[in-house]
Amino acid sequence: MSRRFFRHGELPLVLLALVATTPRHGYEIMSELTRLFGPRYRASPGSVYPAIEALQTEGLIEGRSEHDRTVYSITDNGKRALEDRADQLASLELRLHVKLAESDSLEALLTQFKARLAPLTGRIDTEAAAEILESA
Repeated sequence: MSRRFFRHGELPLVLLALVATTPRHGYEIMSELTRLFGPRYRASPGSVYPAIEALQTEGLIEGRSEHDRTVYSITDNGKRALEDRADQLASLELRLHVKLAESDSLEALLTQFKARLAPLTGRIDTEAAAEILESA
């Protein structure tokens, strides 16, 4: 039995994050997936294009024709959806050892920090952690 590389709902989230950084056509998206996750994950048109279509149907990305290719970019609704799922994206980045979201904001940094702490819930001294954060 084979294990899936992405968990339920993660591939569309990754695709949304990729087109948020820069508009891309399908082949560029698949190439970027291979660059980020290969050889552990091999992108296929049979999984990527249905996920792209679903994102378009939900109004999270839009496609425009450019040089006989469809280039996908994030919509305002897509940006909000990505913000709403920032915790999930940070956890995914941590688990897969990749950086998908381009952000230098303190909020993004705190979301990543929170994702790192989540597995330690109940095993750390919160008062000691608070003191460390306060001194930082």
